[in-house]
Amino acid sequence: MIAATALAQTKYGENHATVNFDAQIVEQTAFPAPNVTLYSPAFLPNASFAPGWSKGTEGATNLKTLGSFISGIAARNPSWITYYNAEFLSEEGNPFPYVYLSSSGKNSSSDKIRVWIQGSVHGNEPAGDEATLALLGAMNTDPKWATAFLEKMDIIVVPRYNPDGNAYFQRTLATSFDPNRDHTKLSRQQTRDIKKWFSTFSPHIAIDMHEYGAGTRYSSNYSNAADGMFSAAKNLNIHPAIRKLSETVFAPAINASLLSKGLRGEQYMTASRTNPPRLDEAGTDAKIGRNSMGLTQCVTFLFETRGIGIANQSFKRRTLGGLQMILGVLETARDQADEVYQIIEGAISEVISSTEDIVITDYTTYSNRTWTMVDRRTGKVVQLPVEFASTTPATANITRARPEGYIIPRAWADLAERLKISGLEVETIKEVFSGSVEVYNITSSSLGSSYYEGAILNTVTSETLVQEVVLPAGSFFVPSAQQNFGLAIVALEPENIDSYVSFGIVPMEVGDLYPVFRKIKS
Repeated sequence: MIAATALAQTKYGENHATVNFDAQIVEQTAFPAPNVTLYSPAFLPNASFAPGWSKGTEGATNLKTLGSFISGIAARNPSWITYYNAEFLSEEGNPFPYVYLSSSGKNSSSDKIRVWIQGSVHGNEPAGDEATLALLGAMNTDPKWATAFLEKMDIIVVPRYNPDGNAYFQRTLATSFDPNRDHTKLSRQQTRDIKKWFSTFSPHIAIDMHEYGAGTRYSSNYSNAADGMFSAAKNLNIHPAIRKLSETVFAPAINASLLSKGLRGEQYMTASRTNPPRLDEAGTDAKIGRNSMGLTQCVTFLFETRGIGIANQSFKRRTLGGLQMILGVLETARDQADEVYQIIEGAISEVISSTEDIVITDYTTYSNRTWTMVDRRTGKVVQLPVEFASTTPATANITRARPEGYIIPRAWADLAERLKISGLEVETIKEVFSGSVEVYNITSSSLGSSYYEGAILNTVTSETLVQEVVLPAGSFFVPSAQQNFGLAIVALEPENIDSYVSFGIVPMEVGDLYPVFRKIKS
């Protein structure tokens, strides 16, 4: 007989979140259905749903319906939208249908803003991908409105990043890895395939659609009242001009877009404590999609609507929240296209030529503020006092001089391959390398007590030595003068929270010399 505690353990497929519906007074008072028309499959007159939709075990729109919907839009509008399936399959062999939107035809124009929109990274967050379909449906009903965007930008929309998780209505991939925690270690082939695709497109703007858990209680009687939480990428190795553009131009526009439909917006947060509430703004860690994409020097936003754990409840409002956040970005990019393009391209040029220090670790401090919450007893929306740790911006802790680049011995070719997948230029050194380099000596090592995404995390400190090394021909050089160098920093500097050392890809203990070397600028 299986012990009762085993029932909550991860299994192969169908790892459903616990359903805890909002009380009627909460739904009707704080989250009434909006009086709008949405043009995605779930809101069409002939919409039908699987039996598990109302039980929290199946999503709103299955993959076949999704594919038919977007391919139909492409067939009706061949001058500005093209339907494709990606050149790879999911872990269980499912396709990745997507569309490319451009007034330039099938070829991207070099002087236009490139935008990447992805949904359903987590398979039990259906309003995210439904919002991307609602965007495409709205464009289909008003092609003139659609082409006004496409005069300024080319857009890839990938509605379903995780088709297997969506089919099982579970957060994770079929293998139970979290696809939104795999952006540095790249342990799953599906992550690698999508990362290559993203890197090839090299967008100026990226949007990542999610939902957050509606059931968390704060101070016993309150839950988050935000229709949409949003966060720009926060890593301090993203150019300051891009972070400023995100926070001072795009973020206010996103909030205004929500307000225009009577919806409530807040900064994205998680709770390190609920009673009394202690909230943490989105972090800087690059294993998560928003920061990994942002470190390619693009404006990146995580969007979260409330929804995990309430099945089909308030689905129209949730989908509208996601759509309005997308529109907050797209309309701003359309209306300020020249400025946005110039700021991002200028920042990329400065990153390539930069001599600024790099940031290895950072920290935040807590301060008092209020948060928009709903009183579960009355349904009223209130401002609840909380402690809040802001990462806008975080504060740099460990910084180091920017090297000319990193040298990776030939024996560690798998590290070079990971970096190439992330869009980094990695040169093969054709001759034997002999020279003076900086070497890290590991001075402390602390292993985690349990697995995290298949790894026992290793937190290390180091001291820097200067040594002469001789490496065989076929070793690798990762130059710092490139757009995506921030991804090399977080992966190769051992103290970083998401480094190859942290994830045990390069196992290190006290006294070891780290086998990735910093080439010193002359």
